[in-house]
Amino acid sequence: MTSSTRAPGETLGAAPVRRWSRDGLVALAASPSARARLLATVRPHRLFVAVLGCYALAAVIVPTFTPVATTDDWGYARSVEILVEDHRLTVFPVVAATAVFQVVWGALFAVVFGMSFGALRLSTVVIVGLGGWALYGLCRELGVRRSRSALGAAAYLFNPLAFVLAFTFMTDPHFTALLLVSTLFYARGLGGGAAGARATVAGSAVAACAFLTRQQGALIPLAVIVYLIVTRRLNPNREGVRRLLQVVGLPVVATAGYYLWLRFVNDVPDVQESFLREAVAAGWGGTWLMVRRLTFIELMYLGFFALPVVAAALPAARRLVGPIPTGGWLLVCAWEAVVVAGVAIFGAEGRRMPYVPQFLGPGGPGAPDVLGSRPRLLDDRTLDWITGVCLAATLLLALVLTRKVRAAATPDRAKAGLVLAIALWQVVGVLPPSYHYRNWAISLDRYLLPLLPFTICLALWALRDVRLAQPVGWLVVAGFAVFIVAGTRDYLVYMDGVWKLAREANAAGVANERLDAGSAWDGYHLYEYSRANNIAPRTPNGPWWVYFYAPATDSSYVVAGKPLPGYAVVTERAYSSWLETEPTRLYLLRREEVPWPPVGSE
Repeated sequence: MTSSTRAPGETLGAAPVRRWSRDGLVALAASPSARARLLATVRPHRLFVAVLGCYALAAVIVPTFTPVATTDDWGYARSVEILVEDHRLTVFPVVAATAVFQVVWGALFAVVFGMSFGALRLSTVVIVGLGGWALYGLCRELGVRRSRSALGAAAYLFNPLAFVLAFTFMTDPHFTALLLVSTLFYARGLGGGAAGARATVAGSAVAACAFLTRQQGALIPLAVIVYLIVTRRLNPNREGVRRLLQVVGLPVVATAGYYLWLRFVNDVPDVQESFLREAVAAGWGGTWLMVRRLTFIELMYLGFFALPVVAAALPAARRLVGPIPTGGWLLVCAWEAVVVAGVAIFGAEGRRMPYVPQFLGPGGPGAPDVLGSRPRLLDDRTLDWITGVCLAATLLLALVLTRKVRAAATPDRAKAGLVLAIALWQVVGVLPPSYHYRNWAISLDRYLLPLLPFTICLALWALRDVRLAQPVGWLVVAGFAVFIVAGTRDYLVYMDGVWKLAREANAAGVANERLDAGSAWDGYHLYEYSRANNIAPRTPNGPWWVYFYAPATDSSYVVAGKPLPGYAVVTERAYSSWLETEPTRLYLLRREEVPWPPVGSE
């Protein structure tokens, strides 16, 4: 046996590995051949690259690094802090989502950019951008042209609901991005062969990450398996078993590992245990009522999601009617009956779009979890117009989708069928977290976010043979972008004002146990303290978050969006708003019997 020596930069039995210095990489990038190859790669997708560039520019206009939490994301932020500082993974009892992947993903950004709310918000912006890339790729897999695929990616990234959530550290945008990436790989896996097997395993790995963000991730491989069985692509033989393992192997391992860790290391969060209790409490009658109402709400939001695409298809509306088969017309009639009846029933209750507002409501973008909230941005007349537009859009969407009920069997139709299967299972995924809100708001808009990109993708696929007035679609996207960039900027500026006023109260001697500055502030500063000391709620008739997140506060002092009954104004501060025409102010209030300055502050 002879010995051999290796030169630096070589591996045993392999070709030499080149070691690139920074100067070498710069020289490579500067070389004409490298630039030519890069341009040749990018040029066909230049419209999509422009969309990503606009998205990145929007992240500069919006104050992404504002040092505040928003609504529930303080809990995930604290988990990242604990992981980075104490090297310990934890999920709080009030956290309903699995959240593990998101916490780890956020920790990577915290390590690079420093631990801050802004770094965590950037992690969401980046992963949502990756979701936009996946949607573009998914449209291309379905045979949609590049320009239309770029329109679809823009309609997703600049949809008002998706965009405002991209500037939080909530689980919903992270999950939706992972859902899209997983679906893209699973769709590529339908091609078969070694490349298809690798794509399927990649989809399985990303689906596992999706489950480790929100429980609905388990529905992704389930949808794929159901689709493969229905289309007879999964047979009871050795090859079928191999394919089954490729689809579900990694998600099963992730699911089992998560619940073992939850049970024996972290403890099962109270909110996660309540899912089953709330479903049982609803019973079959309550569940059926919620399904009926959610079906209407989802169909109306689908119209909102597809608005740029159906607006582009409007000039060709006559062409949409001809190819619809009988079965498609039955679906159109059922769709129309649900939405027309729903608009009438909800209208009689005084409800208009948006029907399940949390991050997108009459007050504009952003959750209203501060006492007094913000001035109302959209009046009832404007909401009536929005409701009418969404009604028209969802009816046109029904025509768009049903014309492909009996489309010819082609590879892209098979992939569209897979996308539809995954989307329908995500509709099922809206139900479990909605039980908590069934007697109040029915659901929350962020739970519908996974339906947004699939609606766009399937609509574009169904319209491949129809000439679209793409400038109309781009005009709608541009209108969305102007509104939501300004609105998201306003929301973060508003929250920054809330937190600055709370810090000002702290500096004046107001302890956090006497202060309510909204759900995010209260949760971040008081949740762990309240739980560690087993403190019962101290605020009489307070908002939901002081009971759920911060029972330790007695709310003697509050930060609010307007003066409140029973409270005197201590100070007020103006904050900037691009969308509001009237002056906007925040108030530090004290309960009338409570002194100012606080006792013991001097």
